[in-house]
Amino acid sequence: MASFGEALLKQRLWYWLETERGMEVEGEVNLGTGRIDLIAKTSDREVWGIELKKQGFGEYEQANRYIESGKIDRLYIATDRIESLQKALSGPAPLNVSTLNQNSMKLGVGVEQGEYSIEEVMRAVDSEFSDEMLNQQVSGSPSLREYIRKRVETGSDSKDAISLGQGITNLSRASCPTELGVIHIPFNLEGGTLRDIEKNLSPEEAYEPRIFQEADRIERDGTLDFSREEEPWVRHCVWREYGGLPEGHIPNPMDSDQPHRPIDVLSFEGSYDPTDAVENPGEHEVIGIEAKGRSSFTSKRTAQQLSDFLATSTLSRLYLAVPTVLAEKARSLLSSEDLSEVGILTVNEDGDVVVEREAKRMEPEHDGYIERYDERKVGYGNVEIASGKDVVSPYVTAEEAERLKNSDAAEYAQNIITDNSELADDDGWIRASTTDSLRQPESEFDQGKKARGYLLEGRSADPYTQDRSQGVEPDDMKPGYVRLTVTDFTVDGQDALKFHFGRGSWEGGYIWFLGEEVDQLQNVLNSIKAISGGEIPGQGKTLDLETYPFDHSENEPHRVSGRSGKEVEIKLQVTSQMDDEVAARLRLGESEKAGVDVTLTKPQWLDLIATIDILRTGNQRELPGEYTSYPRIGPSGDDTWSVGTDIEEKVNPDPPSEWEDRELTY
Repeated sequence: MASFGEALLKQRLWYWLETERGMEVEGEVNLGTGRIDLIAKTSDREVWGIELKKQGFGEYEQANRYIESGKIDRLYIATDRIESLQKALSGPAPLNVSTLNQNSMKLGVGVEQGEYSIEEVMRAVDSEFSDEMLNQQVSGSPSLREYIRKRVETGSDSKDAISLGQGITNLSRASCPTELGVIHIPFNLEGGTLRDIEKNLSPEEAYEPRIFQEADRIERDGTLDFSREEEPWVRHCVWREYGGLPEGHIPNPMDSDQPHRPIDVLSFEGSYDPTDAVENPGEHEVIGIEAKGRSSFTSKRTAQQLSDFLATSTLSRLYLAVPTVLAEKARSLLSSEDLSEVGILTVNEDGDVVVEREAKRMEPEHDGYIERYDERKVGYGNVEIASGKDVVSPYVTAEEAERLKNSDAAEYAQNIITDNSELADDDGWIRASTTDSLRQPESEFDQGKKARGYLLEGRSADPYTQDRSQGVEPDDMKPGYVRLTVTDFTVDGQDALKFHFGRGSWEGGYIWFLGEEVDQLQNVLNSIKAISGGEIPGQGKTLDLETYPFDHSENEPHRVSGRSGKEVEIKLQVTSQMDDEVAARLRLGESEKAGVDVTLTKPQWLDLIATIDILRTGNQRELPGEYTSYPRIGPSGDDTWSVGTDIEEKVNPDPPSEWEDRELTY
């Protein structure tokens, strides 16, 4: 669903309950056991709790907590997709495995600490659940009873103990409450496109919700008071008055990797398409409204938000909406010249909206923004508007501008290819001496996100991949494809790079470079056309099939990833090849059956040297290519995640059919 979807459904349902059902409604109400989206009181003072869920519902624990609050007479789930609720309420519903797993392990910790015994836990389980539920299969276990027992026996090193009574209560919350009612809210969003916009965004014209299943009466012993001076009330009243998108997206000018932020209400005059307000500002408007209540009105933060909204140049008008009691504070806040364009709306306890100060008319410059190379429409974000126009003037944040900075790795690399042959010995090799002492292992440092992956052809030490039909035994190097993952980090202010060869803990090996070692890596790779090769010192681990113990009880010290085993001084050898397709050969490992022996194609080489240079001079956002996550660059220079990871696990796999006619990009 759209990012604004749940907020929009909430406003539409609130409006319908008020106008068609004659109910008194409040939003975001604290029940003591959780904050629920809506509370509605009927004319005979019955109290309904309503939780909005986009695209169905499976969070039974939350619903059970609401019921246990003792503050509501009925509980409804409101959603645009009722299929999952129909299934849950019409027959044996699947249990929430996460709730069962977490609380069973907490009970296991209690057993380990001697607070109660396994037998006491299981007696309490037998008493709480019906035989039908206890015999229900759960996540591979033959029954719920066996599932709970197994996890209680296992316990957990990372969780705290829980009392027996609370643990059983929490386990009972894994089932769907049978008392639930269901409200369906039509939402015409199909395949990422919003249709019949007026039927979704206009309070008077919107599709009406309907009660799909009545909720059963539950026990209530408490009362709830409504506040008409807080943000939910103010937000709803201005949406009821102006319509539009609650929590619509506008650009985010703050220092952030998220290019958008929500504004409480984004309304439209004339066209619902923001592009029309940019192309024809005299006839169309985009109106932004930021709502504040008693507890959320803070002068400094509110002023900053309004300033940020103005800085986006996406709005025709901007209002600050507050309860009537805060009108004077709002006027004082907006007395600043920097906020002179902002108008003031006030909302009283009856829900009347008054324009205390008219907003100044502005001409919006931007109808969208860039998010990970894609154009997004102001307000709608990743949702297309049926028959909507293309974005004509996107706002580009500083972070997104960095992503657009380097579109092509090969083009970038041409500027850093150099001739460092003066550093080479007579045989054309650039060598470096190793140090006599090891530094701390790489596992001791925060490495952040992976920057780049490469799918290389060659051989790797992979003790658990074999194919005797091709003559490859477990103690033979696996011929095929090997993943190289590049990660950058810093150690005491120095640049560090990690090259991990292999798909996990039991293949190949890794080496990491620090400071001058990274310099050496660049000296070799950037001048590989002019030299015979080079070696780069570092430290790391490699799997060696000549010494690897194939007994699982003995192999843990040989694990490549994590803290098992010890790092050693090691060198990466880079041999220049420079034929029609291949640029270099990479060798990691001392013996013939250790580490990896792989080739780097010319497109991969160009991408790699560009990546290393950018990581040292910029950041990961500046890496070339339009990728939403780190890519795995294949032999032709394109991302290869689409062909899956099975290709890394096979001996001499056939190249995917889509690679057969692909031209190299160098």
